[in-house]
Amino acid sequence: MPERTGWKETSPHADVLAFLSQLDRLDHAERLVRFTFGATNEGREMVAVLVADPPARAPEEVRGRGTFRILINGNIHGGEVEGKEAIQLLLREFASGEHRGLLEHVTLLFVPDFNADGNDRIDPHHRATQNGPDGGVGERENAQGLDLNRDFLKLESPECRGMLDLVRRFDPHLFLDLHTTNGSYHGYHLTYSPSLSTNVDDEIDAFARGTMIPAIRGEMARRHRWRIFDYGNFQGQGDERSWATYDHRPRFGTNYFGLRGRFSLLSEAYSYLPFEERVAVTRDFVLETLRFAAREGEEMASICARVDARRGSGEGVFRYDTELAPPVAGTVLVGAIEEVQLPGDQGTRRVALPVAEAEPMGIQDSFRSRSADPLPEAWAVPEPPDGLAGLLQRHGIRFRLLPATEEMWVRAFDLSHIERAEAPYQGHRECRPVGSFGARELRRLPSGTLLVPSAQPLAVLAAQLLDPRSEDSLFTWDLFEGLLDPAACPCEFPVLRVSPG
Repeated sequence: MPERTGWKETSPHADVLAFLSQLDRLDHAERLVRFTFGATNEGREMVAVLVADPPARAPEEVRGRGTFRILINGNIHGGEVEGKEAIQLLLREFASGEHRGLLEHVTLLFVPDFNADGNDRIDPHHRATQNGPDGGVGERENAQGLDLNRDFLKLESPECRGMLDLVRRFDPHLFLDLHTTNGSYHGYHLTYSPSLSTNVDDEIDAFARGTMIPAIRGEMARRHRWRIFDYGNFQGQGDERSWATYDHRPRFGTNYFGLRGRFSLLSEAYSYLPFEERVAVTRDFVLETLRFAAREGEEMASICARVDARRGSGEGVFRYDTELAPPVAGTVLVGAIEEVQLPGDQGTRRVALPVAEAEPMGIQDSFRSRSADPLPEAWAVPEPPDGLAGLLQRHGIRFRLLPATEEMWVRAFDLSHIERAEAPYQGHRECRPVGSFGARELRRLPSGTLLVPSAQPLAVLAAQLLDPRSEDSLFTWDLFEGLLDPAACPCEFPVLRVSPG
């Protein structure tokens, strides 16, 4: 659609599906295998494309091949369409025989139009400030009114449930999520971020920040003359001005994947650039990431395996009480825009000017946690709420139900009160338990108690979901609401730490 209309329109979901079907005519189309992994609320197919050489019929088939696995997700926000279009360009290139050498080292899984329902609500009034496409774009949310990039823990959307089913089947070493930012007026073509969770394994974080990102940034400049930088926005004024990143909580997809012991990258094309240029820089960013992975994938896969082994043996800590890390002195390119009035009542478009002036300022591109505790032996939920077991299964977390009463040494979190947000967010009034852990005691846990061992690769994700000090947990999203009456506090948090002496 964009090419056919001179980059004035974006692709409806039906056009995406038609484009993928037409790729079958190309000389190397056998490397691309298209399949569905669910349906949206409005019944649209959720479509993924597996790219491998030799071809594979399903994600499970490639797990034992030894290649580095990458999942590239487009259009999680229906108004940020550049990833959707860039993925289609790349798929056409693979089907035409380009990039063949990459497939000797990497296996790719593309989801071009993740938020298909939001995508098809195309309207020129949506994100009117960005520089095209003139025909408009879709809505940020899905048909339920949910922001899919806030749903990776609670899994209330069919899209995110389908995505995690896909993740369990494919187990990507690297997750790429493609967005478009309409924030501060900076001088970059694209900004990026690794996982910002402080519970990312230190080895993954060090490699991502110290090796992967600098290499990709260098190739983007050398090969393509693109300027890219850490995602953020300007904060403050004058001498206090800084460049600060967004949020560490794993409700965001790229943060979430870090908790799985995997690499992740957020891509944010600059929305005040022309539409065609935004698609081009997104395509090049993905391609340079794939090239880096082809060179370094063996080491990255080894790091992921070491993380799994450490966590599988019960090693690990859970970090909480988190804040932005202090600013580090650096230089940020400051841009400028021109405002252009659109016809009728469509609003004002912002067009990036060819300005990129370096300004020294503090850069805050990470978070730090002020507290950390070793993981317990397990977490016990004596009265598991409806839906808890299914959610844990979706995430891939191992657990068992006690067949009979068992005595265990536990520590309970004594709640003094529950703080609840006044305004709803994503359909919930977010909750925060306030209290402290009591002394270790011997308890008789009843049959049916749900027990989650910490000796498993996803132990830190389990802690994020279940620990009362977690800053983004299932309790945050009301899963335990039926078990706790805030008026009954002081009371006991419904998840116990199993801590044998």
